[in-house]
Amino acid sequence: MTSKELARSAHYVVTHDYEHARVTAADGRQASVGEFYGDPAVALIDAQEKWCAVAGEGLMLCRLEQPFGQCMAYFRSPGETVWITDLRQTGPFALQWQDEDGNWHAVAFGTAG
Repeated sequence: MTSKELARSAHYVVTHDYEHARVTAADGRQASVGEFYGDPAVALIDAQEKWCAVAGEGLMLCRLEQPFGQCMAYFRSPGETVWITDLRQTGPFALQWQDEDGNWHAVAFGTAG
């Protein structure tokens, strides 16, 4: 199986093998970010390396600090799934996501501490 890279920072890389996404730290720690119907479309790593986001079928946010790999799902409930095509960070704990129609939406998710 060949992994595809979605995002990279100085200390982390987000990859996926088909529908399964994961984050790997430079020290070798790995955490599953989740399964995505279709493949994950996009990912980003926070500028301060505190969290990462992976999107496609909804959005998964994953802590990069302790506890490493703790993830939370957004827009993935049955009947409420959102298809996300792009991400951009807008603040320390905020981002915008683009839907399949090209519209941008904001989400703030609180501090990771």
